[in-house]
Amino acid sequence: MHNSHQEYLIFANKLADAASIISMQYFRNTIDIDNKSDETPVTIADKNTELKIRSMIEKEYPNHGILGEEFDSINPDAEFVWVIDPIDGTRSYIAGHKDYGNLISLTQNKKPIIGIINCPAHEERWVGAINQNSYLNTKPVKTSSITKIEDAYLFTSGLYFDEPHLRKAVDKITNKVRYYRYGGDCYMYGMVASGLIDIVIEDTLKAHDYMALVNVIEGAGGKITDKFGNEITTESQGSVVASANEKLHYELISLINEEN
Repeated sequence: MHNSHQEYLIFANKLADAASIISMQYFRNTIDIDNKSDETPVTIADKNTELKIRSMIEKEYPNHGILGEEFDSINPDAEFVWVIDPIDGTRSYIAGHKDYGNLISLTQNKKPIIGIINCPAHEERWVGAINQNSYLNTKPVKTSSITKIEDAYLFTSGLYFDEPHLRKAVDKITNKVRYYRYGGDCYMYGMVASGLIDIVIEDTLKAHDYMALVNVIEGAGGKITDKFGNEITTESQGSVVASANEKLHYELISLINEEN
């Protein structure tokens, strides 16, 4: 990476440090919960975590853009845009479940160059950067060597597939895999990067939900695309398929897109 990219990576970890502190201050404590217009929950922890991250970015890199979940975008057409999900898995967070995370990504020309999946309740942080190996805390991670759907372990949100074709395809895949489980928030992508599971499939995501995942998965040897096999950018349409390697991924994408 260029020196400037390494500088951004150091800063991204500082953002994750701050996000850990704020989100854990409220974790498993009594907090007010509001519903947004799309009926998803939001808490003071979501808002204050994002506000802290935004303030740090604006101070350090005032020319960069910011795309966050809870507040309006800033300079979204900038070359460098930070994409933030202050608390991925707010429902899990509210329930005191540890799989919630802080997702932080830096994009250059709408493509991810740095991604962090920060899970402070687990004290685990996956860090990925373009053309670098991904790490869990300070140790390099590697995806599994599973190449057949029949041998794979699948995690999926399972409940949010908008269009019938993908929903039917996921039903087929759950019937083929060795094991599957529903749920897991961003933590399940870290599990793919660490070789613990082999496949994650989701739909109806937004840029702040998926941008941080890309570099982590790819830097561990995995493959991540939309349901058509297209690369993930800030303009992707919400579906995500992550898997342990290209061979397994090709089999998944082919099955998803075959005619019923």
